[in-house]
Amino acid sequence: MKKIVSKSEKDTFEIGVQIGNTLKKGDVVACFGELGSGKTALTKGISATFNIEGVHSPTFTLVNEYYGDINIYHFDAYRINESGWFDSGFDEYLYSDGICIIEWADNLKDILPPETIRVTISRNSLYDDDYRDITIEGGNFENSSC
Repeated sequence: MKKIVSKSEKDTFEIGVQIGNTLKKGDVVACFGELGSGKTALTKGISATFNIEGVHSPTFTLVNEYYGDINIYHFDAYRINESGWFDSGFDEYLYSDGICIIEWADNLKDILPPETIRVTISRNSLYDDDYRDITIEGGNFENSSC
């Protein structure tokens, strides 16, 4: 487990870039955190690693597909549960040749692959409303010097 403090949205983006540098095809990143915690900012950073711009939250579409050096499949699971996930065929994305990033992964936590990289973002109210505690579990990032 690796813990990092982000002091701004820009920091959260840069942490996403650092995570992106450790990812490969087939990886799944599950993002946990309350509304406005920085899940999409982190996703933008990860996506930038693969030359993808224009990332936005898939709140109403459930999934946005982005094509770059490695494809990114960006999910918002806020309005879907585990049975809805399977009914929609989204489980097939988990075993594709892209990278899946799932916001609001709390709703799917029991069906995520065991090797899923789990990123939890929470507000750090000891300092400022912009500060975030980011915890990363799994993947190669845990062992990096970042």
